[in-house]
Amino acid sequence: MFRKATTLRVLTCAFYWYRVLEVCVQSNACKRNLQETAEDPEHAKCPICLNVWHDVVTAAPCLHNFCNGCFSEWLKRSQERRASVICPQCRSVVQFVGRNHFLHGIEEDILQSDSSLRRSDEELVLLDSCSTIKSPLVVSRGKNMSHKRARAQSAEGSGRDLSCPQCDREYGGFQCNERTVHLQCQACSGMMPSRSNAPVPQHCLGCDRAFCGAYWHAMGAAGSDVYPVCNQETLKPIAAHSLTRLPFLAHEKNRHEQDITDKCIRQMGRPLQDVISEWIRKMSNREVDRTRLLLNHSETITSQTYVCRDCYDKLVSFLLYWFRITLPKHCLPQEAQQREDCWYGYACRTQHHNEEHARKRNHVCRPSRGARTP
Repeated sequence: MFRKATTLRVLTCAFYWYRVLEVCVQSNACKRNLQETAEDPEHAKCPICLNVWHDVVTAAPCLHNFCNGCFSEWLKRSQERRASVICPQCRSVVQFVGRNHFLHGIEEDILQSDSSLRRSDEELVLLDSCSTIKSPLVVSRGKNMSHKRARAQSAEGSGRDLSCPQCDREYGGFQCNERTVHLQCQACSGMMPSRSNAPVPQHCLGCDRAFCGAYWHAMGAAGSDVYPVCNQETLKPIAAHSLTRLPFLAHEKNRHEQDITDKCIRQMGRPLQDVISEWIRKMSNREVDRTRLLLNHSETITSQTYVCRDCYDKLVSFLLYWFRITLPKHCLPQEAQQREDCWYGYACRTQHHNEEHARKRNHVCRPSRGARTP
């Protein structure tokens, strides 16, 4: 019971600090500070490299901001030299660090208003190569326990505040120590060590979120009441995913276009997954324009890329658009062959709230009059 309570406390750490960041940004005082930052680039500089932030991250509880690459290197050196990670600006112990999407917009605005502050492409490539903070990291548990509780847990044979299976025992030749940084799984909220040399990816390449299923499966570790471990289905290669029906996101959620695509596939006498696999191969062979693929790192995605279920659905929706747009009109159901293209194509907003418009016009086409509301 004690270990379970302790572990639950650790599992909420990342979410707690994320909420702290949200509340701080939404406060009036912080809004004034953000306005000052936007007006004066001196307030938007990384204390490590002294340049305007690049892919800004925020450390908690001190809430100081740094370039992702700069802090990633600091974190790496700190793990090698000491038991705790110290903020390079105020020297307080860092318990959590995560990317700050609120400040990222300000970062971009500053660089657009003054191009002289922008670093060279070579510098940015080098900085990005050092960036390891993709999702929120639990860096330190701070003041874990009182001496009394520490002794109690030590008597149970651990003496440490457990957060994941590898904190308690060795799996695959690795065991956590007091310096190990942990990732929180976005599916089960369980924890796993953040490892640059992990045998399988720990992040979805499409959204950069962390998922523990693939990692624990590779380690041969099973979940328990104390250690949440999610199913390996939460993160796996694109080629290993499968679908039996069209994703809800397909064709911008236009159910009429979804019905037409479903009928086309049925008339061809092919399973849906067969069509998806064919277009995944085309994408891997660089036969598909990826401009509209709404995933991170879209240019590097292949059939062997590890993605979560949400990103797989987005990918399939994107590929089904190309399946339809390359399909000859005579292959469409009779009722869909005579429809005129909507001026706004896939970007049409009326298709979401006007049933007649969604049915009468073809929306699987490129916009011919911009992306405004029809």
